[in-house]
Amino acid sequence: MSSSLELLAEIRQSSERRPFAVLKLAEPLLNTRGVSRAGDDAWLVYEQVFVSAIDEGQIELAKAVLVILRTRFPSSQRVKRLYGMINEAVGHPDEAKTIYKEMLETDETNILASKRLIALLKSYGHIGETVKQLVAYLDIHNNDFEAWLELSNLYLTQNLYPQAAFCMEEVIMQQPANHYFHLCYAEISYSMGNFDLALKEYLRVVELSTDNVRGFYGIKLVADRIRDIRAKPKRDQNARIDDAPQPATLDRLSQLATERLVAAYNGANDTCKKTAEEWLKA
Repeated sequence: MSSSLELLAEIRQSSERRPFAVLKLAEPLLNTRGVSRAGDDAWLVYEQVFVSAIDEGQIELAKAVLVILRTRFPSSQRVKRLYGMINEAVGHPDEAKTIYKEMLETDETNILASKRLIALLKSYGHIGETVKQLVAYLDIHNNDFEAWLELSNLYLTQNLYPQAAFCMEEVIMQQPANHYFHLCYAEISYSMGNFDLALKEYLRVVELSTDNVRGFYGIKLVADRIRDIRAKPKRDQNARIDDAPQPATLDRLSQLATERLVAAYNGANDTCKKTAEEWLKA
């Protein structure tokens, strides 16, 4: 029994979601009331079992555990969140939404309630409400870069590129060494026609991840696009290229990107290699 409790504690501490393993370890403990041997941590074990039961679709087990927790902690906001989760699981989103909103009225800084409400709204396709709730959450917890990233992605689904770019700037300020976030920012900037900034960000991508194929594709794409715009300025008057490099530098960047892409595809099958070479020559 004690070994099972130790393994459950290890899973909790690692923040892993391993519902099948948790339920397998917890089953003999629940049947023999062995959970009480965990002392004060027994309630953490019950919560762990509850979440795992929800994940595995064992709703009756989750309800039974919730009764135990609500009996012990009738006024707990943490337990109230679990009540909201079980309403989600059985298909009662309106009840769950009401519970989470009541919790936030009691304490607007409740991170768990905010995240459950955001996840609930998103899962039912209420994008406008999800954005509104995320903005309210970030007004309080503005150092949560994952929330900024989620908000950026939601703005992109609505084609709101300036707002998405602002969110990515917040992400990059908190995670400046992550090449993927620079890549996302570069692609958003490109979509907005902000080609000089896009080129800088693509260059930052390959600086941080030296073999990044998408980064080199971006460099070639933007460098060639800027050259075309300069050759025919009336064709794309809204493009931003004021801070772009001189033509000679653009030529060198395009050539370098082409060489790196050819090298990357040398090990690919003939079809992929041929397709890449045709695009690079276009």
